[in-house]
Amino acid sequence: MENRKAFNFYRSYYETGLLLDNEDRIEYYDAILHYQFTGEKKEPKREKARLLFRGQIHSLDKQVIGYSKGIETYPNGNPTKGSNKGKYKGAYKQEKEQEKEKDKVQVKVGKSKHLFTDSIYIDKHKFKEVLKDWNTDKLKYYYESLLTWSNEGNKKIDWIATAKQWASRDEREGRVKFTDTQKLPDWRSGKVTLTHQQYLTLTEPQKRDYNQIIMGI
Repeated sequence: MENRKAFNFYRSYYETGLLLDNEDRIEYYDAILHYQFTGEKKEPKREKARLLFRGQIHSLDKQVIGYSKGIETYPNGNPTKGSNKGKYKGAYKQEKEQEKEKDKVQVKVGKSKHLFTDSIYIDKHKFKEVLKDWNTDKLKYYYESLLTWSNEGNKKIDWIATAKQWASRDEREGRVKFTDTQKLPDWRSGKVTLTHQQYLTLTEPQKRDYNQIIMGI
C-alpha cells in the first residue's frame, strides 16, 4: 500500500466526523487515512470515534480491497493505462448515466434494485419504525453504514433485510457490540440504583453521569 497516492474521501466521512468533538474527530479521520494508505486497520481508542469508524468499515474495506487487487481497467473493461487510456471513457460515462435514468424509472414503477436514498427508509422515522427492537446507537450505526454504501453506487431491493444481515453478521463475528440501555431502570431520576451487572452495560460517559447522580462522586 506504500505506493498508494489517493483514495475517495466520501462526504459521509466528513459529515460523520462533524458529529464528534475535536479530539474524537482527529482520531476518526486519522484512522481512516491510516487504513487507506497502509492497509492496517487501526481503530480509534476513543469510544465515539471508534463507533463511527466501524460504521464506515464496509466502505473503507471496499476501497482497500479494490486497490489491493490492482484494478487497471474501467468497469466496462477499457484500459486505464497505456496508449488507449480513456479512449472509451466518455462513452462509458454516457452509458452509466443512461443506466441511472433507467433505474430511476424502475424504482417508481416496481420493486427493483435501488439506492438507499431512493428508498422510503431514507426517512429515519420509517427506518426506526421497522426496527423497533434496535436501540439508538444500533439504528444510527447501520443507517450511516447503508447510506455510505449506497453513496458508492450500490443498490438493493430490500434495504432493511440488508441492515439485518449486516447486524447478524457483525454480532456473530463480534465486530460491534451495542449496549441496550433502553431496558435499564430510569437511574437518571436519582431514585433507582443499578445492579453491578447493569452498571457494566453502561458506556463510559453514562458511568460518569451515574456516579455523579447516584453516588455523588
